[in-house]
Amino acid sequence: MTSMEIKALENAGRTTMVWTEGYDGQTHYGDVFRALAPALLILATAAVLMLAIL
Repeated sequence: MTSMEIKALENAGRTTMVWTEGYDGQTHYGDVFRALAPALLILATAAVLMLAIL
Protein backbone atom coordinates (compact mmCIF):
# COMPACT_ATOMS: atom_id res chain seq x y z
CA MET A 1 0.00 0.00 0.00
CA THR A 2 1.43 3.35 -0.97
CA SER A 3 1.59 6.39 1.25
CA MET A 4 -1.03 8.09 -0.94
CA GLU A 5 -3.46 5.21 -0.36
CA ILE A 6 -2.82 5.29 3.38
CA LYS A 7 -3.42 9.04 3.48
CA ALA A 8 -6.65 8.66 1.49
CA LEU A 9 -7.91 6.02 3.93
CA GLU A 10 -7.05 8.18 6.93
CA ASN A 11 -8.85 11.16 5.43
CA ALA A 12 -11.87 9.02 4.55
CA GLY A 13 -12.18 8.01 8.18
CA ARG A 14 -12.21 11.64 9.29
CA THR A 15 -14.92 12.93 6.98
CA THR A 16 -18.15 13.94 8.66
CA MET A 17 -21.40 12.24 7.82
CA VAL A 18 -24.25 14.54 6.82
CA TRP A 19 -27.85 13.66 7.57
CA THR A 20 -29.71 14.57 4.40
CA GLU A 21 -33.28 13.81 5.44
CA GLY A 22 -35.18 16.30 7.54
CA TYR A 23 -37.21 15.34 10.58
CA ASP A 24 -40.84 15.88 9.78
CA GLY A 25 -42.14 15.64 13.37
CA GLN A 26 -44.31 12.59 12.74
CA THR A 27 -44.05 9.04 14.00
CA HIS A 28 -44.37 6.64 11.09
CA TYR A 29 -46.05 3.68 12.77
CA GLY A 30 -46.45 1.80 9.50
CA ASP A 31 -42.72 1.92 8.84
CA VAL A 32 -41.97 0.81 12.39
CA PHE A 33 -44.36 -2.13 12.09
CA ARG A 34 -42.87 -3.18 8.74
CA ALA A 35 -39.41 -3.12 10.32
CA LEU A 36 -40.54 -5.22 13.30
CA ALA A 37 -42.77 -7.67 11.38
CA PRO A 38 -40.04 -10.20 10.47
CA ALA A 39 -38.79 -10.35 14.07
CA LEU A 40 -42.34 -10.77 15.40
CA LEU A 41 -42.98 -13.55 12.88
CA ILE A 42 -39.83 -15.38 13.95
CA LEU A 43 -40.74 -15.03 17.64
CA ALA A 44 -44.28 -16.25 17.03
CA THR A 45 -43.00 -19.25 15.06
CA ALA A 46 -40.54 -20.12 17.83
CA ALA A 47 -43.30 -19.89 20.45
CA VAL A 48 -45.58 -22.17 18.42
CA LEU A 49 -42.78 -24.72 17.95
CA MET A 50 -41.99 -24.69 21.67
CA LEU A 51 -45.64 -25.25 22.50
CA ALA A 52 -45.76 -28.12 20.00
CA ILE A 53 -42.84 -29.79 21.77
CA LEU A 54 -44.75 -29.78 25.08
